[in-house]
Amino acid sequence: MKKFMGCAVALMMTVSAMLTGCGQSEDIKDTGAVQVSDSSGDTAVTQNDDGEKITLKFFHNWINVDETPYFEEAEAAFEAEHPNVDIVIENVGDPDYKSKLKVMLGADDAPDIFFSWSGEFAQKFVRAGSVLDLTEYFDSDSEWKDSFIQAALVPFENEGEIYGVPFRVDCKMMVYNKELFDQYNVEVPETWDEFLDVCQTFKDAGLIPLALGNQDPWAACHYISTFNGLCVPVDVREKDYNYKTGEFTDLGYVEALNMLKTLNDDGYFTPNTNAMDFDVARNDFFIGKAAMTYMQSIEFGRCAENGVDAGVFTIPAPDNAKGSTNLITGSPDGFMISSKCQHPEEAVEFLKMLTNPQWQEKMITQLSSPAAIQNVHNEENSSEVMLLAVEECAKADGFVNWLDSDIHSKIADIYVPGLQEVIAGSVTPEELMSQVSEMAKQVQTMDEE
Repeated sequence: MKKFMGCAVALMMTVSAMLTGCGQSEDIKDTGAVQVSDSSGDTAVTQNDDGEKITLKFFHNWINVDETPYFEEAEAAFEAEHPNVDIVIENVGDPDYKSKLKVMLGADDAPDIFFSWSGEFAQKFVRAGSVLDLTEYFDSDSEWKDSFIQAALVPFENEGEIYGVPFRVDCKMMVYNKELFDQYNVEVPETWDEFLDVCQTFKDAGLIPLALGNQDPWAACHYISTFNGLCVPVDVREKDYNYKTGEFTDLGYVEALNMLKTLNDDGYFTPNTNAMDFDVARNDFFIGKAAMTYMQSIEFGRCAENGVDAGVFTIPAPDNAKGSTNLITGSPDGFMISSKCQHPEEAVEFLKMLTNPQWQEKMITQLSSPAAIQNVHNEENSSEVMLLAVEECAKADGFVNWLDSDIHSKIADIYVPGLQEVIAGSVTPEELMSQVSEMAKQVQTMDEE
């Protein structure tokens, strides 16, 4: 994969007023468009001079009051430039988003454009024929295609074709409290043994070395995503994560689980981590009771909000690790277009707008998310810790995706909850991987969901 890159200045696009319609007809100035009521008299629509009306249904999972305005402003700006297009937005938060999307894509009223995680989550829609192949749109606009962090395109590819448009890049980094590191004369670790020594130093000082609430085991899953990347050869891991060929018999998976177990058994995680709420444990880091926490880049803004002078580093590999030591844990998130979309040209144009420099910089500041395109991060729109993460990512060869998004859901249903059992000591790493391997065999014989 090509390197993850970033950094330069862009101007924010001025958002035009959103077109509105009420029951009566009304001329729209300078556009040649007109607002008319539908047959029921309830819903206004916009038509161009030849009477064609284009509606694009847009489905996403941003629901917070400080996030939704971004998409409403994007809707207004696009409609102002395309007066014959009406974008209808629907949003639902996680975890309901995943289940509702699956139902919607199987119905006649599938969204034209929808948010998607990359990896296996997106690939199942590709295999089902539910999404549009976007390769020709990328190939016909090389400037647009080349503007992306090229590694961000790869998780949306299937057999060389591109099925998704990256919108943001979310990566996982170890975030540390600089004041505590200075107070206890601790250096950023460069080896796994040094990392364990750092954890022991803070434990001896009465602090929590690693804030982790694993009541919902996706939190530990992020550690295993990283550890698998370090311990399992890249070609083996990619083969195993493919549901058609997965075996999960490599000893690196057991080594990764033992790394997780060591951090817990030696007392480096938040006490009783399996019973601890994620946000409660994370708060220990923000108030100075914990020295480090494994944090997604979309959360980095919370450090400054809580007055924490933070730095970042990648978890170092153990000696003789057989995986890659130069991958970043994380993945691009993006948007896909339904294969049922009647107006793909307009849908692609909308996604081009969301991924141009102006709207990507707006996304950085308004959604606190790292950009999917190159050369837009700078000191004005990004925090110091975000810029440090961008710098680290620039050195990386690519991504190791979130485990639970990159493997078949039935395998994840065994693997991810099993992490709690490994931490609790009720299941050994070898026993869990035996269960995972057995499910992988069963999945190979199943019909596609």
